[in-house]
Amino acid sequence: MSTPIDPEKIESNWNTFESLCKRFNDRNIDTMLETLGQRLAECPFAPRTEQPGCYTGGLIDMTLKVTASMRKLNENLDSKIPTPSVLKVGLFHDLGKIGDLEQAHFLEQDSDWHREKLGQLYKYNESMPKMGYAHRGLWLLQHFGIALSRDEWEAIYLSGGLHLEENRFYAGSKSSLTKILSAARTLVL
Repeated sequence: MSTPIDPEKIESNWNTFESLCKRFNDRNIDTMLETLGQRLAECPFAPRTEQPGCYTGGLIDMTLKVTASMRKLNENLDSKIPTPSVLKVGLFHDLGKIGDLEQAHFLEQDSDWHREKLGQLYKYNESMPKMGYAHRGLWLLQHFGIALSRDEWEAIYLSGGLHLEENRFYAGSKSSLTKILSAARTLVL
């Protein structure tokens, strides 16, 4: 169950996220943060209260937790995945949940019934073009010119899980980075 976080924690999480992004010393990442910053900082992770991250700032909160878990797993398993790859995938794997350049994917639920009976604090923006989170995240990264290695691209692409039809092709041949992301998401979510 999700517990809202206070505005100071949202700001603290954003500062941590931004500082980790600055480590890349990449003008394209800086431009993305300047363009999407406020929306990214406030974006929820999920629409329903029984899901983790169903609160303002939930996306960055959950992203930081997954990234921290990825770093620990990489170190403890001696996976030898370069730290920049762990950070890039951890920080950006759920970027598509923000929506696109103009529209938010999650909107505040305006139906009292949905809020009270279903715990749905957010609803999906029906005017958004249909696209999965991973696909939208990869599109946003390419839009801003943020380069990804093959393993980074694969990890973000498969972040939704192998249960998805389009991801089953990769079963049995996932990169170590993909496995670390999957394990970290399981631990955190």
